[in-house]
Amino acid sequence: MELQTIQQVSKAYDISSRMLRYYEQTGLIESFRNEDNAYRLYDESTLKRIQQIIILRKLRLPVKHIKAIFENQDATAAIEAFQKNISELDEEITALSTIKSILKHLVNELKDKANIIIQLDALTDSSILPMIDSLSFTDNKIKENLSIDALNRASEVINKLRNVRVVYLPPMTVASVLITVDAADNNMWLVINDFVKKNDLYKIKPDLRVFRLYHMSSRNSNEYELWVSIPDDLIISAPFIKKKFCGGHYAAHSEGDGGYEIFLGLLDWINSSENYQYDYDGNLLRCDPPINENADFGGMSLDLAECLNYYDIYHGFDVESEFDILLPVIRHKILCDTPVEIPDSKEKCGFKAWVMTRNKFRIIGFTRVLTPESGNPNKFEDELIKDDRLDILNKYKAKGAPILGFGSIDMDARLRGGWRWTICLAESDITDVQALMKHNLFVKTIDASRWLIIEHEKGEPFDDHSICMKLGYTWNRAVAGSIYVRPDGKIGKPDPNDETDMKSTVYCWYPVKYDKETKL
Repeated sequence: MELQTIQQVSKAYDISSRMLRYYEQTGLIESFRNEDNAYRLYDESTLKRIQQIIILRKLRLPVKHIKAIFENQDATAAIEAFQKNISELDEEITALSTIKSILKHLVNELKDKANIIIQLDALTDSSILPMIDSLSFTDNKIKENLSIDALNRASEVINKLRNVRVVYLPPMTVASVLITVDAADNNMWLVINDFVKKNDLYKIKPDLRVFRLYHMSSRNSNEYELWVSIPDDLIISAPFIKKKFCGGHYAAHSEGDGGYEIFLGLLDWINSSENYQYDYDGNLLRCDPPINENADFGGMSLDLAECLNYYDIYHGFDVESEFDILLPVIRHKILCDTPVEIPDSKEKCGFKAWVMTRNKFRIIGFTRVLTPESGNPNKFEDELIKDDRLDILNKYKAKGAPILGFGSIDMDARLRGGWRWTICLAESDITDVQALMKHNLFVKTIDASRWLIIEHEKGEPFDDHSICMKLGYTWNRAVAGSIYVRPDGKIGKPDPNDETDMKSTVYCWYPVKYDKETKL
């Protein structure tokens, strides 16, 4: 059979040339190069392999499982790969079944309300989700999982990242340059290409790597920092500067078209990992000289993105850049300690504050993604009181344990254009976790962090972001949220006519990195 070009294979099998290059990069297939040009060519055995890969991908097997099957062509390897995929499918089937039940109920409700005129174009995420809860569901039906909470859980399963891997980046010397967002968007590679060509880098360093870093040290959010690895003794000139990257472990996932959503999904994966935590303090030290922290709300993080196909870009192939998002991680450390009061915190920010560190912990409760159209925390909390869901939490709450409110952002919430508000208990404060979980509650693991604990009255104005900055701390965005602790167990908007309720004490737990001045 005659060799086929990448364009012919792409057209014949309805698969993108980008995906074919990816399969080759991962070792699933091989290609040949024509002496007259740089086109990839595929023989008959490779075409057969491509057909097998397409079938297995249609069965939703991850690439790493397919590779395991091809590398170990015996029944055991195939069975293990299929079983793992079946277990993941079971989770998604359950989630899709929940969504199906909700849609069926929605259809029945709308049929019963024949006088309601609905414009289908208006059924956006922001409108249809509140509608589900606004229909005439009885309390009994809510407890049968036909609620927004069930839909949230189902959506979370569907959107969960499943191909995260932990990689080790070795120490390397890099040439670094700052560029504006316009350059990053359109002509990002011109400055790197010129540098590589001028220094003949592919000849002296054929294994060069290229990274992108979102940069805020100049307080210009439109800047990126680009790195290209170089020999240690290479002499470089402005605008490039030489840096030492110390390497380390990173959680990695393909960026694809996901952008910030993939970043949030990767944070979710790290938060729930049994082996790793986000390196919230040490990540800036992975570069020498260290990347400078700044006093802005988000601070700086050494979250990298590596360009995976820079070789093809440099050599002029018509390809889109492909990136791996890389977030710094470390093995679990023992972090728990007792709260330490911050000296003069009342004078600095107007509130009494402490700082402490805590390992990962789980919260269990009821959640909702809130958008401008779907209400606010007080409205959601009032619903929990009215439909007796708060009573469920109180039934399994240890004596004296507080009710927690967790405001956060995650991939699922971001995809729906909102943020998440969760009323919950810490797992350690639950008397019978298994019995409580029969109510199909939302479960979230919160990553290890240093926490700023701020005491204030329920009814007084409060801005945790500004207080954090006044005390000299920087937000640990890896947790992607903050916790409100209510010792009295009351939720909902405080009663302005009840002075005792308005002045009851609550605590904000705000995740932070180190204190620049006191190093607490």
